Amino acid sequence: MSTGAFLDYSEDLLEAPSDERILGAALLAFTARDLVPELLAKLSPTDFVDSHIGQIWESARNLLSRGKSISKRTLLAERDTPAVRVRIEQLAGEPVRPAAVSAAAHAVAEMAQSRRLIQVCKRIAEVTTSAQSYGEAFEFAYQQLSTLDGGTVHHDVETLDTVTDTWLHWLDSPDAEVRTFETPWAELDETLAGGLHAGRTYVFGARPGDGKSIAGVNLAVRAAENGHRAAIFSVEMGNIEVASRVYAAAAEVEYAQITKRTLDTFNRARLDAYVAAHRDMPLFLIDKSDVTVDYIASRCRALKRNGGLDVVFVDYLQLLRETDSKQARERQVAHISRSLKVLARELDVAIIIACQLNRNPAAGEKKPALSDLRESGAIEQDADIVILLHHQIEENLPTGYVDLIVAKNRTGKCHTIPLRWMGYQARFSS
Repeated sequence: MSTGAFLDYSEDLLEAPSDERILGAALLAFTARDLVPELLAKLSPTDFVDSHIGQIWESARNLLSRGKSISKRTLLAERDTPAVRVRIEQLAGEPVRPAAVSAAAHAVAEMAQSRRLIQVCKRIAEVTTSAQSYGEAFEFAYQQLSTLDGGTVHHDVETLDTVTDTWLHWLDSPDAEVRTFETPWAELDETLAGGLHAGRTYVFGARPGDGKSIAGVNLAVRAAENGHRAAIFSVEMGNIEVASRVYAAAAEVEYAQITKRTLDTFNRARLDAYVAAHRDMPLFLIDKSDVTVDYIASRCRALKRNGGLDVVFVDYLQLLRETDSKQARERQVAHISRSLKVLARELDVAIIIACQLNRNPAAGEKKPALSDLRESGAIEQDADIVILLHHQIEENLPTGYVDLIVAKNRTGKCHTIPLRWMGYQARFSS
């Protein structure tokens, strides 16, 4: 029964080195000592891709089973090799947040199970190509799959009593432990209960040329400047153009001079100073013109596993390619919108989505409304926050101000925030 079957797989995408380091550091951290027994019971040494952390994990389990304390000294007494000693020295003293430890344990367990599933599928594919019959191949596949754990059961139904403990911890946590990311505009932060919140989606709607891309880039750059890992998916612009907008806005340099590559002495000095100080900020630019929401999700998951991810900007929704071209366009857009909402919850990141508005009302004089969101009402339904951009007009002339109309806000009031339009520097200013 040879079929020439070929199994395409990528185990390198199923590694979480930063999460493994968090768990290794937790063994030696005073702040996580209450979590260690449960962690050691939940994860086995073979769950780790880093074999040295796996060996340290095995030593810790042995110490715990004998009722001994876990420390640098006792771990080295259990197993002392040059590689293990180096790894323990690297892990000792690293800051550990309990919330990060729980998330890391979940990620490492999931990745380990997925790697085992890939290995089983490989064996099934190999046997299937040489099996004498479908029944023989099926029986082998069934036996192999039955050896795997069933995976994590997601406890999505909890009593109020159980949730209350988590809620009280959140309520009393210091601001530094709550994942909120400030924006460049203080009044917007006040309106959004402190800024962008992880797990929520923010739609910025505007007509062509009114600044939705500029707003999203400004938000992502501010997050990165503050040390939060941010990603920009731009379907409309390449990385050179995105970088030009990033540096024009952040360094307050004339955008036209950058695009023409004719910077005067003053602007070049400002640009060079900012680049030297911030070029290594954690901002990721993804340059791909043919993008689906599934591609965005896969890249975000990879970034989350390898160092973390906090803020994502998608520019813009209507340019994303459909996954199923047979569906009506309204349903395609609804699927994209819902998928981004689910992704924000799954990865605990803030997702900013630029969205095109319908070209009417005529001449752009009438302020936009939620009903102007183009192609699907699902965009409004899925978003936690919808902000519509409108350039102020008086006597048929622009005033130089743009209104951020907070038309939907699940975290506070809806009102209008006027900002100065600094289009020549690709930014808004309070």
